[in-house]
Amino acid sequence: MEQFYHLAHAFMNLDLVALSDPKLSTMLCFMLALFMILENGFLPTAFLPGDSLLVLTGVLIYQDVVSWAVLPMLIACSFFGTWLGYMQGRFFGHTELYHRLLSHIDKAHQEKAYYLLNKYGILTLITARYIAFVRTVYPCIVGAAEIPQGRFLIINLISAMMWCTPLVFFGYYISHTKLAETYQNQFLSFILYLPLVLLALGLGAIIWRQIRKRRVASRNK
Repeated sequence: MEQFYHLAHAFMNLDLVALSDPKLSTMLCFMLALFMILENGFLPTAFLPGDSLLVLTGVLIYQDVVSWAVLPMLIACSFFGTWLGYMQGRFFGHTELYHRLLSHIDKAHQEKAYYLLNKYGILTLITARYIAFVRTVYPCIVGAAEIPQGRFLIINLISAMMWCTPLVFFGYYISHTKLAETYQNQFLSFILYLPLVLLALGLGAIIWRQIRKRRVASRNK
């Protein structure tokens, strides 16, 4: 618990030297991996940041906080999380619990996932990766549709590589730019705090949606 406090303190204070400490760096990699699995694999945690964390990872690699070994780890975690989503849909897709969890996701995201699957098939997992919430819902829907697991695993691996790799390299690349070097403190603040802001917004949106549902339900009584 103490190490987690030190990690949070170093993160909030943009202390790259502290974050580069092997113990904190290892814990940071663990947190990135955990967030990647949860965001890709479980409907209740679909609000967690994904894209911004990958960009942040590229920046952290440039700053020598973590090594390039984190990239294949994140690809594996993304693959594993999405597979977990598929298995949930496969085994629980016709249960009341599954539909209750799915109801917490905005209807627009659900409809987009169904549209992609119906029009383009399993290959659209590659496109779904780049759409927040949809990349979490989509594997569950694919699993519930009982699409063969072999095909899904191949596309899952390809899409995980095509999602993680460009965004991590993008974060690494923008760290080289003159603008990032000139305004280094502001740049790092933006990159480090962006996932936290998106996390708060996503969580806030889910809470607000639940409040609206309860209000509508109380009016209909």
